[in-house]
Amino acid sequence: MYAEIPCLEPMDQQEAKDMTKEAFELSERLELPVFLRSVTRISHASGDVSLGPVTADRNAIAFNKHYKLPYRWDVYGAPGTVHKHRWLRAQLPKMRAEAETCRFNRFDAVKGAKTGILTSGVAAAYATEALKRLGLEGKVSVLKLGMVFPLPSRMMETFLAGLETLVVVEEGDPMVELQAGAFAKERNLAVRIRGKSLGPVFEPCGEINADVATRGIAAALGMKVAEDAREKTRVELRKQVTPRSSTLCAGCSHLGSYWALKEALKKHPGTHIVNGDIGCYEQGGYGLFASDVKANDAADKKYRVNSPYEILDTIYVMGSGIGLAQGQIQAGYANGKVVAVCGDSTFVHATLPALVNAVYSRADITFLIFDNRWTCMTGHQVNPSTGVDALGKETSPFSIEGVVRSMGVESLSVANAYDLAAAGAAIEGALAFKGPSVVILTGECQLQVLRRTKKGLARTRVDREKCTGCKRCVQLGCPAITFDTDAKKAGIDQINCTDCGLCIQVCREGAIGLGGDAK
Repeated sequence: MYAEIPCLEPMDQQEAKDMTKEAFELSERLELPVFLRSVTRISHASGDVSLGPVTADRNAIAFNKHYKLPYRWDVYGAPGTVHKHRWLRAQLPKMRAEAETCRFNRFDAVKGAKTGILTSGVAAAYATEALKRLGLEGKVSVLKLGMVFPLPSRMMETFLAGLETLVVVEEGDPMVELQAGAFAKERNLAVRIRGKSLGPVFEPCGEINADVATRGIAAALGMKVAEDAREKTRVELRKQVTPRSSTLCAGCSHLGSYWALKEALKKHPGTHIVNGDIGCYEQGGYGLFASDVKANDAADKKYRVNSPYEILDTIYVMGSGIGLAQGQIQAGYANGKVVAVCGDSTFVHATLPALVNAVYSRADITFLIFDNRWTCMTGHQVNPSTGVDALGKETSPFSIEGVVRSMGVESLSVANAYDLAAAGAAIEGALAFKGPSVVILTGECQLQVLRRTKKGLARTRVDREKCTGCKRCVQLGCPAITFDTDAKKAGIDQINCTDCGLCIQVCREGAIGLGGDAK
């Protein structure tokens, strides 16, 4: 809405696919970018879709810098940004015309209905379920929007005519609701709007679901919600389920990198700051045991790190780790070491300018680059360091070490994340260096290794006679390590274990090794 470009919002996987195709076609018609808005439940879900016709033809590839406008692709000269903004505003009637005919908008009218439900995206699925639960199907009018900006004016006028109450069910900020409120006010409509902002019946923060939609619609209409028998079951199940966060995969090289960092930081006094980034390794800030954290007002306080899942202190956006680390140093933080962590994909994508600045400003930070050769978090896509391009063809791998060295980093070391002694020594040397230091910790993603080697059951075993039940191996955070609370002995999940060798190095009793009877 701020950018003044059309916005489509899918309700499910099929619409996500269909809207993507439609967005390109709409972009061609309007000569504008088109926003396809996805939310968490759409992005993190999968479903069957019908592909529909696939065309082999594509648009001609050409360029004309004066296409329909002088300096179309923008040079700061005539006709200038004001003129182009005026052109952009002139496209709004065309956008509204497209909204009127958008096939993803659906109006289910009920003659004489005094209540209307205005909804969009995945929230439309929740609203549909809520109406079933409340017995309101066929009793209220429903307008489901696929294009959420701009609103379809004629459809809105027809929808709102005669309504006394409008309930807006949408995910995220009340964008549709505020547009609907302005629309009704312009036309002097006496409809009462209930949503997240106007006569709020929904929380303004957090996701919604079918339960939230049911309670919100019921509250707006003064209805009582029947007690959900399933909620009692959920309460009982919560008592039986051990709370935990997600974990890194068994044998993940990041476990070794974090363990080495944890042990190295112990040798330095002070309250250290470890700044994370976006990738699988962001789980270093998730907290393995989902413990109940108590807030306090201490200005400076050090906390014990029991596992790799408790080591990160900040995670914001891709590339933020090294930027925050420099900010902390420039602000004068000197109570401990300042560390930043990123993966190989993030290094290429979002940290190169920041590393240049760290060298230029002589920032006293330690920067760890976890190189597992793949973009694992989002589905094992290739990246420049993989050695394979997006079409599966071999290519020259990007040299992280060569690029870091070319930037003028004086303290640079490379270590195997699966060799804890070597990784620890490299990190200790970097922490001791005054100025920007970089450690590249290598170790290919174990899932990719397993896909190639197709290994069977693991060979790693626990000698229960030697195991003292100290749980040091458990603190490694590998999901293949088990613990028998009755016998107070560690064990290895033979199916999940990848024989990476990290737990063998962590165990001080020599109780974990290769071969022997499975435990």
